[in-house]
Amino acid sequence: MKSLRSSLETTIRPRLLVVAARYAMGDYDRGTMLPKLLGLPSAAALPALDDALQRLTLIEALMDQARRRHEASWRAADHVLVMAALMTESRMARLTACCSKVGTGFELLEYAKPIS
Repeated sequence: MKSLRSSLETTIRPRLLVVAARYAMGDYDRGTMLPKLLGLPSAAALPALDDALQRLTLIEALMDQARRRHEASWRAADHVLVMAALMTESRMARLTACCSKVGTGFELLEYAKPIS
Protein backbone atom coordinates (compact mmCIF):
# COMPACT_ATOMS: atom_id res chain seq x y z
CA MET A 1 0.00 0.00 0.00
CA LYS A 2 2.90 2.30 0.70
CA SER A 3 4.11 2.05 -2.92
CA LEU A 4 0.62 3.00 -4.13
CA ARG A 5 0.63 6.11 -1.93
CA SER A 6 4.10 7.10 -3.06
CA SER A 7 3.10 6.67 -6.69
CA LEU A 8 0.08 8.93 -6.08
CA GLU A 9 2.34 11.58 -4.60
CA THR A 10 4.63 11.55 -7.63
CA THR A 11 1.87 11.46 -10.26
CA ILE A 12 1.99 14.44 -12.60
CA ARG A 13 -1.28 15.77 -14.02
CA PRO A 14 -2.28 19.10 -15.55
CA ARG A 15 -2.69 21.81 -12.92
CA LEU A 16 -6.25 22.66 -13.95
CA LEU A 17 -7.29 19.02 -13.62
CA VAL A 18 -5.78 18.78 -10.12
CA VAL A 19 -7.31 22.07 -8.98
CA ALA A 20 -10.73 21.00 -10.25
CA ALA A 21 -10.38 17.64 -8.48
CA ARG A 22 -9.43 19.35 -5.22
CA TYR A 23 -12.51 21.54 -5.51
CA ALA A 24 -14.69 18.48 -6.27
CA MET A 25 -13.42 16.69 -3.15
CA GLY A 26 -15.88 18.76 -1.13
CA ASP A 27 -18.82 17.12 -2.92
CA TYR A 28 -17.45 13.57 -2.80
CA ASP A 29 -19.80 11.15 -1.07
CA ARG A 30 -18.31 7.68 -0.78
CA GLY A 31 -21.66 5.93 -0.48
CA THR A 32 -23.07 7.27 -3.73
CA MET A 33 -20.06 8.16 -5.87
CA LEU A 34 -17.79 5.17 -5.33
CA PRO A 35 -20.22 2.51 -6.64
CA LYS A 36 -20.86 4.62 -9.75
CA LEU A 37 -17.17 5.19 -10.43
CA LEU A 38 -16.28 1.53 -9.89
CA GLY A 39 -19.28 0.21 -11.80
CA LEU A 40 -20.75 -1.57 -8.77
CA PRO A 41 -24.46 -2.17 -8.21
CA SER A 42 -25.92 0.38 -5.82
CA ALA A 43 -26.81 -2.33 -3.28
CA ALA A 44 -23.30 -3.81 -3.27
CA ALA A 45 -21.06 -3.44 -0.25
CA LEU A 46 -18.40 -0.78 -0.60
CA PRO A 47 -14.85 -2.05 -1.05
CA ALA A 48 -12.17 -1.48 1.56
CA LEU A 49 -10.07 1.67 1.23
CA ASP A 50 -7.06 -0.21 -0.17
CA ASP A 51 -9.17 -2.01 -2.79
CA ALA A 52 -10.95 1.19 -3.77
CA LEU A 53 -7.62 3.00 -4.12
CA GLN A 54 -6.18 0.29 -6.35
CA ARG A 55 -9.24 0.25 -8.60
CA LEU A 56 -9.46 4.04 -8.78
CA THR A 57 -5.75 4.25 -9.60
CA LEU A 58 -6.24 1.87 -12.52
CA ILE A 59 -9.28 3.78 -13.79
CA GLU A 60 -7.45 7.10 -13.50
CA ALA A 61 -4.41 5.74 -15.35
CA LEU A 62 -6.63 4.58 -18.21
CA MET A 63 -8.32 7.98 -18.30
CA ASP A 64 -4.97 9.72 -18.37
CA GLN A 65 -3.84 7.56 -21.29
CA ALA A 66 -7.01 8.51 -23.16
CA ARG A 67 -6.40 12.18 -22.36
CA ARG A 68 -2.83 12.04 -23.62
CA ARG A 69 -3.91 10.30 -26.83
CA HIS A 70 -6.67 12.87 -27.39
CA GLU A 71 -9.26 10.11 -27.62
CA ALA A 72 -12.84 11.19 -28.17
CA SER A 73 -13.94 8.93 -25.30
CA TRP A 74 -12.07 11.01 -22.70
CA ARG A 75 -14.27 13.36 -20.68
CA ALA A 76 -12.70 15.95 -18.41
CA ALA A 77 -15.66 15.91 -16.00
CA ASP A 78 -15.35 12.15 -15.51
CA HIS A 79 -11.60 12.42 -15.01
CA VAL A 80 -12.10 15.14 -12.38
CA LEU A 81 -14.59 12.94 -10.48
CA VAL A 82 -12.23 9.97 -10.48
CA MET A 83 -9.32 12.12 -9.35
CA ALA A 84 -11.44 13.66 -6.57
CA ALA A 85 -12.44 10.18 -5.42
CA LEU A 86 -8.83 9.01 -5.57
CA MET A 87 -7.58 12.00 -3.59
CA THR A 88 -10.32 11.66 -0.95
CA GLU A 89 -9.89 7.90 -0.58
CA SER A 90 -6.13 8.41 -0.25
CA ARG A 91 -6.67 11.02 2.45
CA MET A 92 -9.06 8.71 4.32
CA ALA A 93 -6.52 5.86 4.09
CA ARG A 94 -3.81 8.08 5.59
CA LEU A 95 -6.13 9.20 8.40
CA THR A 96 -7.21 5.62 9.08
CA ALA A 97 -3.58 4.54 9.34
CA CYS A 98 -2.86 7.49 11.64
CA CYS A 99 -5.89 6.72 13.84
CA SER A 100 -4.95 3.07 14.17
CA LYS A 101 -1.46 4.04 15.36
CA VAL A 102 -2.68 6.36 18.08
CA GLY A 103 -5.66 4.20 19.04
CA THR A 104 -8.43 6.73 18.36
CA GLY A 105 -11.67 5.97 16.58
CA PHE A 106 -12.78 6.78 13.08
CA GLU A 107 -14.32 10.11 14.06
CA LEU A 108 -11.27 11.80 12.54
CA LEU A 109 -12.39 10.66 9.09
CA GLU A 110 -14.90 13.50 9.13
CA TYR A 111 -11.91 15.84 8.91
CA ALA A 112 -10.87 14.20 5.63
CA LYS A 113 -13.28 16.42 3.72
CA PRO A 114 -11.92 19.82 2.71
CA ILE A 115 -13.60 22.92 4.07
CA SER A 116 -16.06 24.31 1.56
